[in-house]
Amino acid sequence: MVYVQFNSDLLSTLNGKAVVLTGGATGIGRSAVIQFVNAGCKVVFGDVNDVAARELESSLGESVRFQHCDTSSYQAQLGLFALAESTYGRVDIVVANAGVANHKDIFDPSSDILVEPSMMEVDINLKGSIFTARIGMHYLRKTGGGDLVLVSSIAGFKECGGLAPYTASKHGVLGLMRGLHIVAIPENIRINVICPWMTKTRLVKGIEAGWRELGLPENEPEDVARSIVLCASANRSKDGKTHPGARMPFAGKILWIAGGESYEIEDAIQELEPKWLGEENSRVLAKGQEFLASQGTSWDADKLGQKTP
Repeated sequence: MVYVQFNSDLLSTLNGKAVVLTGGATGIGRSAVIQFVNAGCKVVFGDVNDVAARELESSLGESVRFQHCDTSSYQAQLGLFALAESTYGRVDIVVANAGVANHKDIFDPSSDILVEPSMMEVDINLKGSIFTARIGMHYLRKTGGGDLVLVSSIAGFKECGGLAPYTASKHGVLGLMRGLHIVAIPENIRINVICPWMTKTRLVKGIEAGWRELGLPENEPEDVARSIVLCASANRSKDGKTHPGARMPFAGKILWIAGGESYEIEDAIQELEPKWLGEENSRVLAKGQEFLASQGTSWDADKLGQKTP
């Protein structure tokens, strides 16, 4: 784990950049929209909370455009990105922030097994992020690359009882980054993930009192938003300046946000692999991974002119 300190000097590198963000009406997303605008960015954001979104749009002026967007809808996301391109001519930064949590435990023994449970967390948190990443990378390619920031959670890598679908969806966001970032780097697209711990939003109302009694660290939405801006600016320095602690290139990273501070954890997870997987297993795995990443290798047998058995 490495502490990454935000360097406000890099905010100037974002001036004039066009940002597309999902889930921007409240909480972390709202704070991120404000911070991007304060850095000189032009922002298009989507949300289903029209009232809060319109209020934010009107308060920030012509640098911000809102469009109603259900993140689980591919067509709605296509429209959001089309609006950004038609309004600002390009897309430089994409943030997959939209997220929900169902606090009713569908695995509770008292729940009715005959009633199909809601899969809104999978639809919005995971499927929505996949849609954002796919469409976002298409637009980032047009400008020669850029930054894609995915928002997961502490539940993306730790167990979280009572929220199994939410935890599964947030684990999936880490998988999305790991499945994309290596192939995105040659296209000059950097993909990183934010994993906030307890953040004071509407999602944590049920645990707030007990959490504070224990004196555990809390994040403000602004803290998490700052980590999103950190990821969007980390690779943009032209004079050698960076965010202290950020190992460059800043791609394929996971930022854990706790107590308002950012800690990069993915590099340590990868470097410690021989310890938790075993030296020999790690060596053989590296050989296999090298083959999978080699030029011409594809999981798609048809793409290689082969037929599956």
